[in-house]
Amino acid sequence: MQRDVQVTVVGRVFKPNKSKVLDLNRTLNEYFRLVKWYLSFNSKSKNLLHKSNYEEAKRLFNLNTALIQTARDKAVEVLKSFEENRKEDSILSLNRVSIRFDRRCYSFSKTTNVLTPYWLTLSLSKRKRISLPIVFGERQKQRIEEALRGEWRFSTVEMVKRNGVWYAHFALTKTVTLIDNPETIIAIDRGEVNLAVAVAISRSKPEKPMKGRFWRGEEIKRIRGLYNHIRRKLQEKGRTGKVKELKGKERRKVNQQLHIIANEIVAYAKQFPKPVIVMEDLNRIRRKFKKSKRLNRRFHNLPSRKLQTTIKYKANLEGIEVRYLPKKETGNTSKTCHRCGYVTQVKGRIFKCPNCGMEYDRDLNACINIAHRVTSSMGWGSREPPEPADVTGGVKPQANAGNPIRKGWGSSLAAISWISLRE
Repeated sequence: MQRDVQVTVVGRVFKPNKSKVLDLNRTLNEYFRLVKWYLSFNSKSKNLLHKSNYEEAKRLFNLNTALIQTARDKAVEVLKSFEENRKEDSILSLNRVSIRFDRRCYSFSKTTNVLTPYWLTLSLSKRKRISLPIVFGERQKQRIEEALRGEWRFSTVEMVKRNGVWYAHFALTKTVTLIDNPETIIAIDRGEVNLAVAVAISRSKPEKPMKGRFWRGEEIKRIRGLYNHIRRKLQEKGRTGKVKELKGKERRKVNQQLHIIANEIVAYAKQFPKPVIVMEDLNRIRRKFKKSKRLNRRFHNLPSRKLQTTIKYKANLEGIEVRYLPKKETGNTSKTCHRCGYVTQVKGRIFKCPNCGMEYDRDLNACINIAHRVTSSMGWGSREPPEPADVTGGVKPQANAGNPIRKGWGSSLAAISWISLRE
């Protein structure tokens, strides 16, 4: 099985002269007007917008014809995103936009210029083209060099203006071959206390989960809590401009932590033969969560969907497929005993089954249920209570793991030694 994987590499426009900045600013204003013009038709059909309005757009807006088409596509994307996530009585309001260039209206090359070897040439209109020097960080430069060697394909470039500085977001695409006939299911559950929990189930022994692991996401929670406090204090003083500046810094710090966690999850999956990662479909999950103000803030501060997206592209790069469990199959995963299937209410962090007496960490129990629902659909055998694990074959939890061992299939520690709460 083959699949296209896309990554984004960001470079900064290096000391452009005033005339080029003026050209970019004019194009941004024209492009913004065009996107809003397309939105006024309230249509999610690219074909219909093209047939009905393309010629009129060429007459009204002084832009490259390729930019007219990317503005149409962007308008459709904005409208679809708004309708999928809209709240009651909300109105679509477009405040800013980036300029999307496809392969028809840009070129990128490496020159012998010592100071800035990377140059991006943009076609803004029929008569206007500009060339811009681009600088990258070390990691971004490595990815760009791979693309120049043909290991990645250049797709689109988004020109983004942020705090008066222009950035080029390069979308690079690669076709990867994913593992066929998986032999290990890596189920991942997300939660508020534990940002992610993973467990592995082998095809050879589907009744015996292996090496459960927890990622609490404490650093992400600390960053979000800190910036929430800072924003509240700044808002009390009326410094709204400073609040906007902090938003980007917070996002970058959180994204860094997400990349760290995603790398660890992919490394966890790679230790098993022919793995496939399975996660719950989290689309529109925020709409269903309505608790107290404090709990709502804590829940919505968790970037669960962003983590899933990061895991997916990193796993795909390693040839590991990522699947999403359909919503109709995700119900009651945290309320169902993975041993006997009994459904009950859960209080606290321990799942206690009144039917069979099992006591288990509630997040790990939910994770095993996700895995069981996948293995059942794949015909990996019946769900029988797991056999006692070999103590010497398991991985013992570390003393500083911060997660107590829970009772599994009995009171004996040997009976649950196959669960590794930390590696």
